[in-house]
Amino acid sequence: MRVAMLHNRYRSGQPSGENTVVAQTVDLLGNSGHEIDLYARNSDDIAAMGRKDRALLPFRSVWSYSAERDLTQLLQANRPDVVHVHNTFPLFSPSVLRAAAKLGLPIVATLHNFRLMCANAVLQRDGRPCDSCVGKLPLAAVRHSCYRESRVQTLPLATSIGVHNSLHTWQRYVTTLIAPSEFVRERYVAHGYDADRIVVKPHAVPHDGQVRSGPGEAVVFLGRLVEDKGFADLLRAWDSSLGRLVVIGDGPLRAEAEARAREDLSIQVLGQLPWARCMEVLRQARAVVVPARSYETFGLVVVEAFAHGVPVVASRLGALAELVDDGETGALAGPGDAEGLRKAIELVSDPVTSVAFGERARQVYLDRFTPERDLAATERIYSDAIARYADGARGRRGRWASRDAGV
Repeated sequence: MRVAMLHNRYRSGQPSGENTVVAQTVDLLGNSGHEIDLYARNSDDIAAMGRKDRALLPFRSVWSYSAERDLTQLLQANRPDVVHVHNTFPLFSPSVLRAAAKLGLPIVATLHNFRLMCANAVLQRDGRPCDSCVGKLPLAAVRHSCYRESRVQTLPLATSIGVHNSLHTWQRYVTTLIAPSEFVRERYVAHGYDADRIVVKPHAVPHDGQVRSGPGEAVVFLGRLVEDKGFADLLRAWDSSLGRLVVIGDGPLRAEAEARAREDLSIQVLGQLPWARCMEVLRQARAVVVPARSYETFGLVVVEAFAHGVPVVASRLGALAELVDDGETGALAGPGDAEGLRKAIELVSDPVTSVAFGERARQVYLDRFTPERDLAATERIYSDAIARYADGARGRRGRWASRDAGV
């Protein structure tokens, strides 16, 4: 099968799970014998643009005729069987959907975030979940300056969302939408998307087979050190009676974490580490903690922990509540509830409990999140999209035999 993969990469200084998922998908399909044409643009290139191009970028993010033209030429030259769209913001725009549709190509799109309904793409405002624009025109986004705390920068994004939702651009051109979790699917359905066009397929995590031996040692936080990831809540919840806390990552709260570590020797701040080193630390963990205050569409770090046989303490929020089975593969606490978080960490830190939860977590990984299962599910989605498009099903709302990809 020949697949055209389209993705606007995020800035290199901004760690991106989307970039990781796309790269892993390209490698997985390519190593399995599929032909992959990757059409990528890099947000890093914006810095080198002239003043005029940068000024026009907000308008081109609504509809870019140049991106549509360029992609049309590439697709005409290679004639893929299916086009898989990931991030189109800001250098592609939804115009690329029309380019593929005009050539009679089925389109699959992954809903990595909430950008099709939310100006900041994460359904969050003031460090808390926000559904103000779900099912509505994004007027609240402009009023609250939701993108980079600027009404001027929010306005073109809100305009794009309003225009394309009114025109049903994504539903009109895309054959199949992929949601990484049931939570993401539910939010898009609440926004007005056709439930029968959205299939749930979780992301996979590659793993070399090495798993934790015994109950592990420290509790590990791996992520951005920011309020919406719940890191401040973790610092409030933590005390040395819980054992050791190892912090991997960077962000605005790093200085606070390092100051706390100087006072409390049970806390160790490692900063940013290469991925391989992160996995080494994670494999030795007593538990991984993901205390997010805002919605997560998935949770790669949760599945990475499961792959190594490590349980997870997470917020009872968004996709995290789907991934972590409370009392089986970890423990859940209310977002922003420092005392509840402390009790959850205390529970999972018990050596016997950690081993039992970790063994179940490892089995969940094998049952649901391996690259082999992801490959089979992706191939089924592509084949189904091709068949449905050929049958003229792109514009109809026929019910699927199953909305789940079988992973």
